[in-house]
Amino acid sequence: MLMGRKLAVMLAFAGLLLVAFGAGCRGFFVAPTLTSITINPTAPSVQVGSTATVQAYGVNNDGSGAYLTTGVSWSSSDDTVVTVSGTGSATLTGVSSGTATITASDESVTSTATATAFVTISAIAMTPTSISLTSTDSAGQSLEVYANNNSTAPADNLSATAIITVYSDYATLTVASGVTCSYPGSGTTQLCTTTDATVGSYTAVATYTGSNLQATATINVTN
Repeated sequence: MLMGRKLAVMLAFAGLLLVAFGAGCRGFFVAPTLTSITINPTAPSVQVGSTATVQAYGVNNDGSGAYLTTGVSWSSSDDTVVTVSGTGSATLTGVSSGTATITASDESVTSTATATAFVTISAIAMTPTSISLTSTDSAGQSLEVYANNNSTAPADNLSATAIITVYSDYATLTVASGVTCSYPGSGTTQLCTTTDATVGSYTAVATYTGSNLQATATINVTN
C-alpha cells in the first residue's frame, strides 16, 4: 500500500514538472520577425476612374511567409496619378494617365512597385498640329497628346506616357537626327527641341502603349 502511495505521488510530481517545463518553453519562444515584403502584382496597373487590388506578401526570418492582412501602411508617390489605401490588401485607384511609385510598409520593412494608370482610348490626337523651331532650339515648343478627342479632360491627357518619335521621312520611317520630343517630367505637354537639326519639315508621331492608334504633327525647322 505504501509503495502504491509513493508511486502515485511520484507520478503527480512528474506531471507537475512536465507542465512547468512546457510553460517555461513557451516563455522562451521568440515570435518570427518580418524580413521582406513583396507587392503583388509586381507591376500593377489600373484604368483611370477604376480600382484594382494590390497585396503585400511578407516573409519572416524563419522562412515562413503569408499575405499580410493587417498592419500594412500604403502610400503613393503621386496621388494625382494613383491613390492607394488599405491596411492589408489595398485598393489602387486610377486618377490620371501616368505612373507612380507605391510603397508598402510594415515593421520597418518596405517594398515599392511602379503602378501605371491608363485610359481606354478610341482615338489619339496632338495639339497644335504644327510647330516651328530653329535648327538649334533648346527652349523648344510643346506638343500635347490626348485621347478620345477630349483635350480638356485631365484623365485623357497622354503626354506623360505617350511616345513621340520624330521622322525626317515618315514614308520610310527614317528617324530624325537632332529633333526630339520628350516629357519633361511635369505638366501636360511634351517638349520638342532641336540640336544642329537640318532645315526642313519633320513628322512627329505619337503612340500609346497597348494601342495601335497614332497621331501626327508637323515640325518645321528653319534657320
